[in-house]
Amino acid sequence: MKQFFRLVFNYYLVLKSCWFVVLFLFLGFFSLVVFDQGQDILKALSFTGDSEIVRQTWFVYLSVAWWSWQTFRSSRLILHFSYFNFWTYLPSYSLRAQVLIPRVLATLPFFILALALYRSLQAFTPFVMLLISTGIWMFVLLHFRRMLIVKLRSWKPFIPALVPDYIPIKNGTYPVSFIWAKQQRWFLFRLAVLICLFTTVYLFPVDFPQYLGSATVVLLGFGSWLIMASIISFIEKYLRFPVTFSILLMVVTFSFFNNNHNINTIENSTVNRPDLSEHFTQWIENQNQHTSDSINVYLVMAEGGGLRSAYWTTSILNTINQSDTTFANKIYAYSSVSGGSLGTMMFHSTNKNPELNPENLAAPNLDSDLLSPITSALIFTDLLQKFIPIPVKSLDRSRVLEKSFENSLPQPEEWQKGFVNYLNTKTDPLVMINTTHVESGHRTIISNANLVELKENNVQDFFSIVQKDVSISTSIGIGSRFPFITPPALVLDSNNRNWGNLVDGGYYENLGMQTMLDVYSVIRQVAQEQGFKVRFKFIAIRNNKLPQVDKPVLGMVESLAPAVTFSHIWGNNSNEALTNGQKLIHSNGDELYVLSLQRDDNENIPLGWYLSESARNNLNKQLFEISDSTIRAILKK
Repeated sequence: MKQFFRLVFNYYLVLKSCWFVVLFLFLGFFSLVVFDQGQDILKALSFTGDSEIVRQTWFVYLSVAWWSWQTFRSSRLILHFSYFNFWTYLPSYSLRAQVLIPRVLATLPFFILALALYRSLQAFTPFVMLLISTGIWMFVLLHFRRMLIVKLRSWKPFIPALVPDYIPIKNGTYPVSFIWAKQQRWFLFRLAVLICLFTTVYLFPVDFPQYLGSATVVLLGFGSWLIMASIISFIEKYLRFPVTFSILLMVVTFSFFNNNHNINTIENSTVNRPDLSEHFTQWIENQNQHTSDSINVYLVMAEGGGLRSAYWTTSILNTINQSDTTFANKIYAYSSVSGGSLGTMMFHSTNKNPELNPENLAAPNLDSDLLSPITSALIFTDLLQKFIPIPVKSLDRSRVLEKSFENSLPQPEEWQKGFVNYLNTKTDPLVMINTTHVESGHRTIISNANLVELKENNVQDFFSIVQKDVSISTSIGIGSRFPFITPPALVLDSNNRNWGNLVDGGYYENLGMQTMLDVYSVIRQVAQEQGFKVRFKFIAIRNNKLPQVDKPVLGMVESLAPAVTFSHIWGNNSNEALTNGQKLIHSNGDELYVLSLQRDDNENIPLGWYLSESARNNLNKQLFEISDSTIRAILKK
């Protein structure tokens, strides 16, 4: 038993020294195996089929090998600089511990990715088997590494310049100068790779990550920051100064004045908007509402949920519009959250400009990868901002997401136009993008009408605060600030003072139903006073499913309770607003239709900015299952 404790303790000492290597392995396990969005990305990988998928699959294979190699190199470098006071000093044993652990750690990236693929596909595919076998062969390669290096360096005269010299593990530390002399070229090569990667991502923030794919971007990020961490470790040993602690302290200090996430406004722009009552009156009069016939006025709510929500929302609205081509013109208002805002704006823009959807698709332009650009910016460029004392706007990852929105259209300049200017006509509907004010918890609405009439409901009007227009892509992006992929949006008021931060509207209520009910209370009164013959029809487009509560939280209650509570409140708020709204709507003689995305308890419908082909097929299948009777009821006069 005593020998067993010696074994555990001594291996623990070595692992503790490699703590940041283990940290990246843990992050990789979480993002690839645990995180649902990672499951959907990996599900699409295959060595057969579409050329783009095959290319990205090979990139994933090469990038996980890169991560594996950097895991080994970083572990070895740390151990070269580490001295261990083992419980019982046995030279052969201590050397075995220090030699074995880097080899084992280097194989884990392959096994983590293999487990993630198996979990997503529930099958031992050829790719899974390839990863497992490569992990085993990596261990074999590292086991015979010394023999191979000696053989290669003695083979040809130029080989020693290309292959770093072998530095054996020993009991004790090496001088930094010795390591530098032996592996100077290797350090410079790794640094050159880092510079090339960061520069390419900065120059081509959308196209380059989409070419590689989201999984490759994440894996490259793990390997790249391992290089950065090992370089910092090298400098720390060279200077004999606590560089790591100093950097952490610097990051915390800089965070008070290097926030680069302030929104882009359009300079010299105006935001002249009618009040809500005036906007509704202008719109309804444009519908020729001075006849004896009543007309349907549609009020659409679109739930948040990333690209899944956008795809589902646009598909639903286009399906109804194909049954009645006047449907889009009868939608008076949209109240949307996160991806629902992308979906409603895509539907409105493609109906306003048919050239954006020449093939009359159900969900045009929403099959592209919007996740890899924002993930790439998060891992590479925007993370650099943490170490820079002044804000650098061009490093802000939210701008990359907005650029991705623009590039999803055949004409990107369409969504570079000002939001208010684009919608400020009598024929355009009321658009309300829901966000949440961090500092107060109140709703802040981005809208093409002045919502001063909703002020008593604690609704804050975005454009009344900034007094400048923003692009359409920026407005969608502000309403999609869900942590941790996207940062809170820093808002400066008309006097250029810090007003606060905005995040995803789903923090308050993820359907936008409460905002629509507030609007309904105003416009219904206007309709009665003006004698407009209208029937209001609410369409709630839902795509989330509340988790079933089977067991109480037992372990780690203090840590898990806040997260579990928030995840349930997120959906429950929408349900309560919908239930309460249904009673009000029916009591007024108006109608409510709820179109929900259904799924089995074990089915993963991802949340994020990427949809695999299988996820899109599932959405399309449910789209075709919407009954004709439901559509006829919605369109019935």
